[in-house]
Amino acid sequence: MSDEDLPRPSRHRALPGTERKAMTLRRPMLRRSRILVAILAALAALLSAAPQAAADSDVQTFTRTSFTTLDGKPVRAPAPPKSEKERQKRQKASAKETPQQAKRRTDLTAKLPHRDQVAPSIEMVDMTECWKAVAPNTGGTVTLTHFTWCSVGLFLVEDVRCENNICKTVGSITFRASVQGSGNQGPSSSDDRKTRVWLALDDPVVSNPPPRMDRELKFTGECSTTTPGTSCRIGENGATDTLDQWMIAGHAFFDFYLPQGTLTDTDKIAYGDFMIKSEVLGNPLNEDSFIPGPDSGFRCDSSSKVNYYGCVYPDVVSQFWLKATPDVAAEAKHVWKAQHQSDLTLPLSGDRKQIPGSRLSGSSLERMVNEADRKANNSKSAGYCRKYWGTGYSQNNTMQCDEYPFQSTHQGSAMGGAGTSHFSVQVIPTDQNRNGGAELNDFYNAQRILDQDKFYVDVLSADGKPYGQEDAEPAGIIAPVTYPTCTDNRSPEVQAVTAKAPPTDTFLDYARTTPDGWTGGDSTFSVALPDGRILWVFSDTFLGPLNADGTRPTSARLVNDSFVIQDDNHLTTITGGTKDSPEGLMPPANDTHWYWAGDAMIATIGGTKYLQVMYQEYEKFGPGAWDFRFHRNVVATYSLDHLSEPDRIDQLPSTAKVGWGSALLPASRSGDGYTYIYGVNDAPTNKKMRIARVKGSDLSRDEDWQFLNSDSGNWMRGEREGNDVLTGVANEYSVSPWNGGFVLLSQDSTEAFSGKIRIWSSCSSPYGPFGAWTGHDEVYWTPEGGPYGSYADGSVFTYNAHAHPVLQNGNIWTFSYNVNSLDNRVLPEAHHYRDPSIYKPRFVSFRLVPGS
Repeated sequence: MSDEDLPRPSRHRALPGTERKAMTLRRPMLRRSRILVAILAALAALLSAAPQAAADSDVQTFTRTSFTTLDGKPVRAPAPPKSEKERQKRQKASAKETPQQAKRRTDLTAKLPHRDQVAPSIEMVDMTECWKAVAPNTGGTVTLTHFTWCSVGLFLVEDVRCENNICKTVGSITFRASVQGSGNQGPSSSDDRKTRVWLALDDPVVSNPPPRMDRELKFTGECSTTTPGTSCRIGENGATDTLDQWMIAGHAFFDFYLPQGTLTDTDKIAYGDFMIKSEVLGNPLNEDSFIPGPDSGFRCDSSSKVNYYGCVYPDVVSQFWLKATPDVAAEAKHVWKAQHQSDLTLPLSGDRKQIPGSRLSGSSLERMVNEADRKANNSKSAGYCRKYWGTGYSQNNTMQCDEYPFQSTHQGSAMGGAGTSHFSVQVIPTDQNRNGGAELNDFYNAQRILDQDKFYVDVLSADGKPYGQEDAEPAGIIAPVTYPTCTDNRSPEVQAVTAKAPPTDTFLDYARTTPDGWTGGDSTFSVALPDGRILWVFSDTFLGPLNADGTRPTSARLVNDSFVIQDDNHLTTITGGTKDSPEGLMPPANDTHWYWAGDAMIATIGGTKYLQVMYQEYEKFGPGAWDFRFHRNVVATYSLDHLSEPDRIDQLPSTAKVGWGSALLPASRSGDGYTYIYGVNDAPTNKKMRIARVKGSDLSRDEDWQFLNSDSGNWMRGEREGNDVLTGVANEYSVSPWNGGFVLLSQDSTEAFSGKIRIWSSCSSPYGPFGAWTGHDEVYWTPEGGPYGSYADGSVFTYNAHAHPVLQNGNIWTFSYNVNSLDNRVLPEAHHYRDPSIYKPRFVSFRLVPGS
């Protein structure tokens, strides 16, 4: 039969729109010629060892096929697993990836079309992503997603002639063989528990002389299962064509089913294995070969936890991409921070945090469907949210406790291990938490993620690009800085300075007589309560009683912060904890962390007045007295009828390491409707001033904070976009309205432990620019500090002066400053116990008038 007489089956036809690509792919590729020559030479040498098909003197011809890697190494089909235990072992081994492998694979899958349902009308899929996924020179197999498995190698068909114990190849054709399996899901338990596998032969390279092109090559599928109660059946099952027809349109597909059968488990899970068998029809010798499927086969289920029925390839760690669109921006920011800045997240941990889930961590998450375990995760996380954000953190259910890893995973807060080093909690808006949960649930459905299925989580920016620090923080210009016109440009002048001003005696009398209240403290901020009383805010606070001789017992309790309510000359101390076991109002996160109080104000939120106090959290990192550092800023919101415990605690901007809360200027006193928040860029000397603002009086709305950049003349969205605006302030100071402008009072920091208290002024705005009247800027020199001070002790020092508007009477102002000692021993002869007068604020009054 001549070539012209060969049958030309029409079963395989070029697909619309793909003919040009197919012809391009099937052009002989010279770059492979050297490899193929080496392969053919190696195969010819191996043939001499093949079993003899006839007597030595006989001549035998036959055709054989083989499937190899692209560099010519044989690929043998593994034996199907003998049991479910063996299958699980294979699955566990095949799912192991390095972080780099996981990143490469999942970056590729981000570009894949979403394939969750087999389209029966499609005879061929685009293999481009499979070709990109495997090694370019060796090929191999890879499972890209639950719905995409690939295998790429060489398929060799060769005519062999054996005579007198010598066999040699007399003609051959080599194809690139590409196999892609697609998972599936749909509504039918009988039709949709299947996977479809496509086979494509292209890039043919034909020897000279060629093999017999009229040989018929047949591909069929074989499948099996080790799951009792079901069986593997085959629907569409390959194709048969002559070699020259495979060269023209070489593709086929196979459908493998795992029906529910008599499966009794809840999800009716079954596992199957398949391979593709090649056979040359009419061959005198049975030289069939096989293209193996994935090592751990495929899985079908009828789970109620995901949509419909379906099948997937289980030997892969799936990828959940959380895109930081506006509806889930807070959720995305929390996940990113937990993955990339874990030690900055709550709860704090004594160990370095190791939070799993990202590709770079190399540790995946596993879905968990048990409702009791999910509730345990949620309960533990909510407990930490109450601890760190207060019992009222939900703010009438407008906020929720978000946790990562998610509560629906085996790595959640309660299930993921002992301690707190493996998870993070954050309070975020309720709608964003729900939206993020809905996206996760959609992912579970789309990828058929069942109980204990592994997956990675990564965050993308809203436009699909990698998410980074610049995405976690807002950035850009909000508004230009405008400076009002000065109404009076005269500088302030200090007159009539008087030490031991009220309420000095009130505090001294209270400290001498209280059985359990305040006997000393620092910070000393003040705020007028709506009912006319004064609330004093202290940081480290000693509690009474004192000894009869006025000394302090070494058993005296020290709490990190307290309130003292002043009602005329009557004082009352408020702490946290209980009467027998008092604590700070803001209990520390652990033994190495604590809060120091900042300025306070009355805020109106939803028509109700609250007390808001700013706090800076610090952490101990070494044994020395000064081995501590700034950790973060928060604002605590207190109900006015329950001041012993914050209603909620909100985290404030902290990435620039600026200590906010050095001073506050409420919107009721700023003159422009903004509350101004002043901070310090800390240093041993020459501390720098920073300024932020928020519209209205609620400090917790950190997303609305604006940061002054005086160099560019703009209010910025990002904390790190602000700049230093004045050098020489202390960690605490005050900014107050005066004469149509504003006066800044602070202890001088241009020299270490300076006793100088000075003022700067701005003639028009609470954000400066602030200048000083040289020679007239000193308000007071504190007499207590240093070896020549009133205590005649170099360990004693003074710090953190600020004015108190609640004590102002016309042009008579009052400020306080703190006195302390470096002698922090807990001994009867140590400073704080031998002489309690040291650790108390001093109050000084003065007259402030316009200068001549």
